[in-house]
Amino acid sequence: MSLNIPISQLLYKIATISVFGAAVHICIILIMPHVSKGNAWSRLEDSTKLNELAILTQAPGRPSPLTFMAPDVSYAICRYDLSNGPLQLRAPLPNDLWSIALYTPHGENYYLISGRHVQSKAVNLLVVVDRTIDNEKQEEQNLGAAGKTELREITVSAPAKTGMILIRAPVPKPAFAAEVSALLKQAFCRPVTFDQQAATGR
Repeated sequence: MSLNIPISQLLYKIATISVFGAAVHICIILIMPHVSKGNAWSRLEDSTKLNELAILTQAPGRPSPLTFMAPDVSYAICRYDLSNGPLQLRAPLPNDLWSIALYTPHGENYYLISGRHVQSKAVNLLVVVDRTIDNEKQEEQNLGAAGKTELREITVSAPAKTGMILIRAPVPKPAFAAEVSALLKQAFCRPVTFDQQAATGR
């Protein structure tokens, strides 16, 4: 028995099935980070404290704290919770290759700066939950001064109360490992109130 289905109906059904399949695939991709227990936030819960900076180490024979950690880069991370107020991150940026990235708990990057961008020896980030702040305008304002300053002040608006800050510090040669480690130890993150903000950096 042959089926007489108009070609237009057949193409419509094929297109509908394809669109439905694509939608399901996208939904799975979006949902997986929220239900997975293997994301960075979950893996670091036992080894790091909230609102404190921790230098990550890669021990031989043990899983890396983060996926795709480069062997010639040192990392420090701060899991933060802004429920009781903003967070201050102070970190050195000794050269163009150092970078600071901010993520949601599910690993979505929402802000990134590097030594090349800020042109300062160190950066003082104030992370707040305030949708009225335009991060790009704030950064452009901070970049207005010519030359390399001692400290750059930047306010970043977080999309949620919890998240992670990752400092990436390349080690050009093994001989520089101790120097990079010492610089990373100068960095810190801590809760801060707006009343205290005027005194930060001093």
